[in-house]
Amino acid sequence: MGFFWEVNNLELKDYFKPIYEVTVRDLYSPSRKNSGIFITKLFIAGGSHHFVLPQGIVKAEHVETQRKIYNGNFEFTPELKATFHKVDIDSLASFYRQAIPDGRVRDVMRNFGVPDDVDKNPDMFCKALAYQFEAFVQSTTQEASDIVLIKYQQLQEIGDKPSTAPARTKYPSDVPMISPNQKSVHQISSHDKDVIHEWIIQNRGKREWRGRRLYFANHADVRPRAVSNYVDIPDTKPGEYIKVATSMDARRHEGKTVCHWIMIDDQGDDCFPNSSTFDFTLIAEFVYVPKKTEV
Repeated sequence: MGFFWEVNNLELKDYFKPIYEVTVRDLYSPSRKNSGIFITKLFIAGGSHHFVLPQGIVKAEHVETQRKIYNGNFEFTPELKATFHKVDIDSLASFYRQAIPDGRVRDVMRNFGVPDDVDKNPDMFCKALAYQFEAFVQSTTQEASDIVLIKYQQLQEIGDKPSTAPARTKYPSDVPMISPNQKSVHQISSHDKDVIHEWIIQNRGKREWRGRRLYFANHADVRPRAVSNYVDIPDTKPGEYIKVATSMDARRHEGKTVCHWIMIDDQGDDCFPNSSTFDFTLIAEFVYVPKKTEV
């Protein structure tokens, strides 16, 4: 038998609070419990590389922007939302499952309006929480419809089908990390001829990169054109940073376009399947330029 609900709008800070308050302290080790660390790890789990967690003990001042996002004092801008491209539901649900202790799952369920007489399934509930965050990313405002209860019921009714997605990396211990200083969204005019995008990438794994290239994977499906669909990556040892760039022709382009780039090896294989790590977004506005008339 189903249950009934009334869909209301939810603010981001009211979404974060009941989850953060019950999170296990091991999530923050070796640091103290800190909302900025929570938001950083949430972003990373959701597929955004906008924030990077500093090594060692993390103090409040190291994650000040993230703390403001948690408190609702920093706007969840379109630029921030675009860093997700596509929210990684499974990864974010897994993060919540690790962060919320079993004994507190029911408390969080109550906060999101799930009645006590409804069966408790922590895995499905954490997935419903992940879908709620996706709703915030997709919203054009600072609010989103409160869909946790709806999604939880749907997951209970249809079941949680196992993912058939391929492995995240072709090679073991291969980890790329985008610098937080990299620009991931370009606001442009449809009259702009060239847009330069620069990647700042760190090899955070244990494997040296040799013969790697970036490839414009969706070039045939979008209007902006790159000067080349391939960008060579210099040999990069673990721990090293590299900077590479491409030039995009954005003329006659209007609206939002995600340019999907992947890293390939010397055999042309995708090193990080299903990853949006190297994507960037072009947001073009049409600007009317009146023709000059003779007086």
